[in-house]
Amino acid sequence: MRILYIHQYFKTRGDAGGTRSYEFGRHLVNKGHEVTVLTTDINYDYPVEKFSKNAKVYNIDGMKVIAVKGKYSNYMSYPKRILSFLSFMINSTFISLKESKKYDVIFATSTPLTVAVPALITKKINKTPYIFEVRDLWPEVPIKVGAIKNKIIIKLLKILETTTYKNAEHIVALSPGMQDGVINTGISKNKTTLVPNCSDIDLFGKKNAKAVPMLSTLKKKYNLIVTHGGSMGVANGLDYIIKTAKYLKEKGVEDICFVLTGDGKTKPKLESMVNKHRLDNVIFLGKISKENMPNVLEGSDITLTIFKNLPILATNSPNKFFDSLAAARPTIVNSNGWTKDIVEDNQIGFYVNPEKPSELGELLIDLKKEKEMLKEMGRRARQLAEKQYDRKKLAEKVEKILLNYK
Repeated sequence: MRILYIHQYFKTRGDAGGTRSYEFGRHLVNKGHEVTVLTTDINYDYPVEKFSKNAKVYNIDGMKVIAVKGKYSNYMSYPKRILSFLSFMINSTFISLKESKKYDVIFATSTPLTVAVPALITKKINKTPYIFEVRDLWPEVPIKVGAIKNKIIIKLLKILETTTYKNAEHIVALSPGMQDGVINTGISKNKTTLVPNCSDIDLFGKKNAKAVPMLSTLKKKYNLIVTHGGSMGVANGLDYIIKTAKYLKEKGVEDICFVLTGDGKTKPKLESMVNKHRLDNVIFLGKISKENMPNVLEGSDITLTIFKNLPILATNSPNKFFDSLAAARPTIVNSNGWTKDIVEDNQIGFYVNPEKPSELGELLIDLKKEKEMLKEMGRRARQLAEKQYDRKKLAEKVEKILLNYK
């Protein structure tokens, strides 16, 4: 089977960020399929050739990766992000029309929602069927977090959303809430399949994970290392962590430390809060590649899966949550959604009120005395990852969907 895989933000294990498309693409190649990825160029460290005036082509682990020129950063203002989305949409549409005749099926994965446009147009003109993957409910999520306020843009995006779902052969959703969101637009449940984010069992299963020097030093000073890995955007609501750190300091608790990895628009604000309150119990490690995350989590006692208190965000499927499972670490969530159910039903972590940092603080004070319990929770987390969220098993599920529509 020949697959055109459209994803604006394609990341490898050597990059910081989610690697779902890379891992799925690699699986498909290993199963004998031909995979071409259409993405934005981030100067991958792989063999490269010129594809066109506006694009390069890389060979990444058997995948042909066509990377178009484009800029994107979590620090960008929302208008600049929209321009980035539109630029990729236009460039990728031309390339998709040119390339699609070589392929049996298109697999387009959001976000942003505009990645659906090249798939839609290519289907209409070249008759190439497409599967659409929903990683976030757009435009609902950016509307709820206040990123999109213009009524005309909102109306256009809602039209694009329903048109995308209607014309897709099938829709893959990353959480039950996302699946429900798609169905609520009038799509039959039979046209959707739940394939959640995954745990990289092989990557996090290595027993020789090297300790991060910074974390080794912190372990000598602190009794409990609490880690949050991932984006520092508005939706993540990480000021909740800083407020918890402040609460602990004011209580005189000096043996609990928060480690934050990643980058994003709110990072300067978070650093400013830390400096203002002189919080030496918060450490910023910066961007960490996916292949190095096992080393970070190896030095942690428990992780945080934290988001801003908005009901729509309870539908998300966060990479950091599934990385924590794979790393055999319990996690604390503050979204009252399906991740809360997973944590509580399987006894692999805890839920805290998203409006009460003090609740997280008090929980951590109790947990620093319960190291054996945390280890047992971690073992259960790993078992759950292997049983239900193994990347290889879920990649096979996606492969079967694609084969149905080639």
